[in-house]
Amino acid sequence: MPIITISREVGASGTYIALKLAEALGGTCYDQQIINEIAEKMGKNKDQLEDFDQNSYNRVGVFFQEALASIAQGGMVFHPFGIGPLDWDSAEMFTTYPRNSFQEKDYYDVLTQVIKEIAEHPGSVILGRGASQILKGNSNAFHVRLVADHVERASRLMKEQEIDQQKAEELINGKDAAAANFIYDFFDVEINDAHQYNLVLNTSRISPDKCVELILAAIKQD
Repeated sequence: MPIITISREVGASGTYIALKLAEALGGTCYDQQIINEIAEKMGKNKDQLEDFDQNSYNRVGVFFQEALASIAQGGMVFHPFGIGPLDWDSAEMFTTYPRNSFQEKDYYDVLTQVIKEIAEHPGSVILGRGASQILKGNSNAFHVRLVADHVERASRLMKEQEIDQQKAEELINGKDAAAANFIYDFFDVEINDAHQYNLVLNTSRISPDKCVELILAAIKQD
C-alpha cells in the first residue's frame, strides 16, 4: 500500500481529502503531528519552530536564527539582501531572539527523519511540509497537488472559519507565500511546478469527494 503526500493551497479542501484518503486506506493522516514530533526530537517548544514550519514559514525569522547561531560560533553575518555585513552594535537584538537558536539544517535534518519514519507505515497520508520532495525517490510514494480557484478558496475559508473576506484574503496571501518560500528555500523547487507531482487536481472543478475517488483509482494504477 502506498504513502500519499498532499501539497495543497489553503482553501482547496486538502485536509478533508487527506482525512478521507487515510480512512479509505486504513492509515493515518499526518499534519500537526509532524511539527509536534520535530519539536520533541529537537527538544524545543512547538512555538520555537513556528518560523521554520511550512504553514507559518518566515524567512526573516529563520535568518535571525541562523545569524545568532553564527555569532555564537564567532562567524560573520551578512545582510539577507546581499548588501554587506550587518551591524550588530545593538544589544536589543539579542533580547528579541532566543539565545538557544538553531540552524535551518538542524530543522531540515529532523524534518527529513520524521517524514521518512512516517513513510515506513503503509497507508500514511502526509499533508505538506515538503514530503513530496523528501520522498521523491521513494517508489512507494504518490504525490498529489490540490489547487482551487481563488474566489472559491476565499469563500470556503469564510464559511469554515467564520471570517470576513478581508481576513480570508490575508490568510490566502500569507499561507501561499509561506508555503512557496518554504519549498523553494528548503528544496529549490517551485511549489506550483506540476512536474513535482503524480497528480494535480483543481477542487473547484472536481468535487473533493470525487478527488478522493480519483486519487484512490490513480494509486491502484501507478
